[in-house]
Amino acid sequence: MKKLLAIMVLGLLFTNSSYSFEIGQNVYFNACTANPKQYFNSPLNIKNILEEVPNKITKLEKSKYDREFQTNASSTINLVDKKITLYLSDFRDMTIKDNEGIILVDRRVSGATSIYEIKHKGKVIAWGVGWHKNCGDGYKHVDFTAFRLFVPYMDSGKVKIQNKLFELKINQVKDALLDKDKLILANGDTISGNSSANTYFYHGASFFEVDNENGINFDLKFDELNKKIDINKLNPALILSILAKYQQVDKLNNYTQNNFDKIYEDFSNNYWWNVWDGFIFIKIDNENKTINNFYETLKKLSITNEKIEKLYEAEIYYALPKEEIEIVKKNCLSNDSYKDIFELIGNCYPWHSSWMINSIEGEPKY
Repeated sequence: MKKLLAIMVLGLLFTNSSYSFEIGQNVYFNACTANPKQYFNSPLNIKNILEEVPNKITKLEKSKYDREFQTNASSTINLVDKKITLYLSDFRDMTIKDNEGIILVDRRVSGATSIYEIKHKGKVIAWGVGWHKNCGDGYKHVDFTAFRLFVPYMDSGKVKIQNKLFELKINQVKDALLDKDKLILANGDTISGNSSANTYFYHGASFFEVDNENGINFDLKFDELNKKIDINKLNPALILSILAKYQQVDKLNNYTQNNFDKIYEDFSNNYWWNVWDGFIFIKIDNENKTINNFYETLKKLSITNEKIEKLYEAEIYYALPKEEIEIVKKNCLSNDSYKDIFELIGNCYPWHSSWMINSIEGEPKY
């Protein structure tokens, strides 16, 4: 079995020292870091939404970026009566031109990349360049830790290119994406913890819409989003984060009441507890009262600094003891409703309150 696996790996992977490259050969990076030391002979494909474009070897001479050969890659999008093409040479130099040769974008990518086509209903509608900084070994909940998306669209008869840097996640949210006229994608949001050690890097999600009529639409209200993704097919922690983001108190309470055990199983297996430190990044009404009420709730649940420090010393410090979960469950389910998002979080998610409260969107305080 081990021998078979080794043969399969060698069939997918080229190493610089053991493979002889040829002019006309296609090579791929599979989004494997910003300075890859290896090449693949098959493209990265994520759920037929994202597909890597081949880099064709044109010269067996060192490139200006000190790679052992030179390459070209290209991809074309049909936009009304125009063809828009992205060209990438030597994994770094990219240009976007229309069919008349007019340059729309000309830039150098900060690291080595392929072109990654974004497809909807089998049609290429956008491109991206970028990578996963850990080559998939870390942060598996996000597919690209840096992904610059380029979306061509028409505006008053003229071609425009909108671009935005994302931490793209597809695999974690794929089951929730509905087959609609416009493509929905997700950014891997970083949710702040009480310190950098407790920050949830790329664990959150914010959704946006992509098409060739309007470019990138970030302004999706909850009612719109709810029609375009099946939120219940996300994992429980992501569902909580999104409902908190939009301050959907009643929906959050109903979901909590009906799925408490499932939610805390997800938290215990895939996230870590982190009690909110009382600092609010967004503007809210009655801030001091909200913070004081939260700490009063912690006292009611016998959550003290001493208990917190003791749990940090436990062998499995990132998962809550069952007895603490049962205390929260009894308290949380004893109330039929909550007046606002902060009261609900304090009573139902005190140990995971940094995840919940720092998911809430709003106008920044500073």
